[in-house]
Amino acid sequence: MKRETIAVGASCLLLGGLIGYIIGTQVAFKQIKEAAQSSNRQDFALPSSTTPSSIPETPPTVTTSADLEALKKALEAAPENLSLLTGLANKLYDAARYKEAIPYYRRALRLEPHNVNISTDLGTALFYAGQPDDAIAQFNRSLQIDPNHIQTLHNLVIVNLNGKKDVNAAREALDRLKSIDPNNPSIPSLQSMLSPQGTSKTNPRQTLF
Repeated sequence: MKRETIAVGASCLLLGGLIGYIIGTQVAFKQIKEAAQSSNRQDFALPSSTTPSSIPETPPTVTTSADLEALKKALEAAPENLSLLTGLANKLYDAARYKEAIPYYRRALRLEPHNVNISTDLGTALFYAGQPDDAIAQFNRSLQIDPNHIQTLHNLVIVNLNGKKDVNAAREALDRLKSIDPNNPSIPSLQSMLSPQGTSKTNPRQTLF
């Protein structure tokens, strides 16, 4: 075999190995990048849009102060970004920092004044912040947007009963809920709450959503 042939063969082997190495490195880098992007993806689902059937089986991700600060910094650069506003409001809500969540829900609602979910989330935050009258007023605004909004009616029962001790208003909200969605699974528990025995035992944090 000629020396030239051997040299050409060796060069081909080396070139093939180099190409394979480069391709393998690019594939590995792409996989690492995709994994990092997936792990950093924010979930901006609204509280009021979460129903028992859609609650994930895995425990929720704990929001750290660093996460909240990162969202606030992002909002400084994009103050009218609806996803960032609702995302920060939701995370503050989940951390039981209701008073801090309220202004972000208000800002989001100014961007989408007909978004019934944001309106109801604001009402829920107001209730947990100790403002039942404001919560009821906000829920009534939600019903102006969507008179058949199930979660708003559900919450009105709770807030009227636990926040205002107004059994008649709570019963009226429940009657509207029953007329719209008679098979709603929360109706039996809400009816039980309206009984004399149930009124004194109800914890609003377990039933409002």
